[in-house]
Amino acid sequence: MIARVAVRNVLRHRLRSAFTVAALAIAVALLADMLMLSSGMEKTFYRVLSSVGYEVRVCPRGTLPFSTDAVVFESERVTRALEKQARVERWLRVLGTTLYSDSTSLFAMGIDGRGQSLYRVVRGSDLHDGNGVKTPVLLNENAAAALGAEVGDEVLLRTAPPGLSLDARAERRDFVVAGIVAMEFDLAQQRTIVLPIEAVYRLRPESEGAASFVLAKVRAADQTGFAPLADQRAVAASLAQEFPELSVYSVDELMAALQGQLAYFKQFARILSTISVFITFLLIAVVLTIAVGERRGEIAALRSMGFRRTSVGAMVLGESVVLVAIGAAVGSVLGWFLAGYLDRILTQSPSLPAGYRFFVPAPREIVLAVVITGVAGAMAALIPAIAASRVDIPRTLHEEVV
Repeated sequence: MIARVAVRNVLRHRLRSAFTVAALAIAVALLADMLMLSSGMEKTFYRVLSSVGYEVRVCPRGTLPFSTDAVVFESERVTRALEKQARVERWLRVLGTTLYSDSTSLFAMGIDGRGQSLYRVVRGSDLHDGNGVKTPVLLNENAAAALGAEVGDEVLLRTAPPGLSLDARAERRDFVVAGIVAMEFDLAQQRTIVLPIEAVYRLRPESEGAASFVLAKVRAADQTGFAPLADQRAVAASLAQEFPELSVYSVDELMAALQGQLAYFKQFARILSTISVFITFLLIAVVLTIAVGERRGEIAALRSMGFRRTSVGAMVLGESVVLVAIGAAVGSVLGWFLAGYLDRILTQSPSLPAGYRFFVPAPREIVLAVVITGVAGAMAALIPAIAASRVDIPRTLHEEVV
């Protein structure tokens, strides 16, 4: 009966109820999208870090991979230490720099190690020992398109654009394209070339022995391929103790370090989420307070016929439930599609990796937004519900008659 009365009261003022539901839907959509924004970036970072296939990262002190131009000097000391670790399955040294093919700039990754999982070969073959004449290199699709190169073509690499070096012969070398690769963490417009780290050393002798970072794959305990978190932390702690001048991260420690990079977005999401909940609270409180004021005579008549205070309060709370339920249903659908639309806009930035996501539509965030909105609506409805249950029956009936 309470439910029927609540629905009838909501439908009594259809235009007002429609506007209320529309405002609640927007509030729910905004809250859901802010929750998706807060968690979506963390999910993206974790997915990228996990897809790389290495659980431990050794970087220059106080830096994150590729966040600065700092390098790990004498990186071979780190690899020798990893060779002694029984928990380590393989390691990989990576040196990032900028090279040029004619006037086209390329982000070059010199790699060294037993196997790799940084990229996926799309066409051609992986790096190999070469034919004894030219060193093999790998290009991503952007680099291949910019150079007009395909598998088997030769490319000329320099450390500076033509005309900017006094001795071009000492800094140019010929390479052959062994394959075309795809990388999860490439920027949308980034032109990437992968080559053996020794080739980078030959082009840039001043970087001999250096690496931007060193990666380590910890042995998995089962067939899942994921190493136990305790083993990751143990390897990272051992390296940190041996190399105090470097920063060593396991995956969870790197995620914790990245929280600082996400602080701005999290604050932004937190502020808008709070505003959304506050709007929901005020909206329900104002609308139901007006509704109770309009029906004071009706409520007094019901109380005089034997309706208990709790029944009157439950009726007002029921109206809140109906309004929030409809608004939440509409807002959930709106939030889901709006998240995808906003994500497409934000991820068009050329400075972001191609696989990066800001908003990751997920049922968990939608449900959480509905629950939070429902709690805010119920708390807001308590104010008019208490006012309705405390209506002065004789005085209100007298005022209605007069």
